[in-house]
Amino acid sequence: MPEVVCRHPVAAPVEKVWDFVKHINNWAPMMTGYQSHEEKTDRESVWVLKGDVGMLSRTVTLGVLITDWSGPERVVFTLEGVGEAVSGGGSFEILACPSEEQSASEPAPPAPVQRSFFGRLLRRLFGFLYRRKYGVVPVSTASTSADCELVFTWRMEAGGGGE
Repeated sequence: MPEVVCRHPVAAPVEKVWDFVKHINNWAPMMTGYQSHEEKTDRESVWVLKGDVGMLSRTVTLGVLITDWSGPERVVFTLEGVGEAVSGGGSFEILACPSEEQSASEPAPPAPVQRSFFGRLLRRLFGFLYRRKYGVVPVSTASTSADCELVFTWRMEAGGGGE
């Protein structure tokens, strides 16, 4: 099953990031191709996404189930195609950034540059979150120190025809 992991520093405290992530209504619309979503319960929702591949366009309905709310650190979810042979899942993990003393003794590995769908998703998510709290100042300036890091993991598998 293909998996993408995106890491992004956030110049906001863990609690503020959790206030955003803990509500699926905040992050479902950030998905590329988002058409709509419906929250069934606090753990279940249905997303409608539209994907374009070249000249082809397809709308997919996904059932989303939150399997773990471990706030303020983590949300884990599964995805299942509604009438489609698609499945997967993912998570949001909020990691507190080490203090300057810790980072000097144990340098963190550099975060990979993400130019993919998920990288764009995270950039939009964090831009929205930052603007909501601080105004229009961008979050990705070199002089801004991060209070935490949001790690987004996404796995999807498209099923084939019959067995």
